Amino acid sequence: MWIFTSKGMVSIVRHRNEPQLMMVRARQPDVLTTLFPEEKLLITPDADYRYRMEVPQSDVINALEDQLETMQYDNFKNSIGDHDYHTACSQVWRVMYRYQQGMTERQQPQQEEPTATSSQAYRPLSEFLKSPAEQARQRRIASSAFPDDFGGCSDNYRK
Repeated sequence: MWIFTSKGMVSIVRHRNEPQLMMVRARQPDVLTTLFPEEKLLITPDADYRYRMEVPQSDVINALEDQLETMQYDNFKNSIGDHDYHTACSQVWRVMYRYQQGMTERQQPQQEEPTATSSQAYRPLSEFLKSPAEQARQRRIASSAFPDDFGGCSDNYRK
């Protein structure tokens, strides 16, 4: 399970040899030491996740519960103070947005091609730009603390 907090991302899996423990892994140590200050930090330089902690399952549940109970933000990416981590999360957002778009396209029934007798051409882009959701997204982009964020998906940025 991947969990993205404002301070960093962790990967949580069941410990292979100790079923009562979870292996909580991260790319940088601060997120682990913030979530689990009492646990020993393990450094594994040759592993995919350099930093790890072996944590009892109940402590993992409590830490995640604390994160949810103390959450104050209404926009996750805007809660991130570290520019590099913000950029990485924006890239994850963009990849998952493209995944969503692909899933949506596969789930929609195939449309028939418009005939030459159609009196009014269908213009999906212009309709999309008029939508309240897109207009709200453009307002968020304009007020973003990170000018390179473009609301999370630079491919959709419109001036």
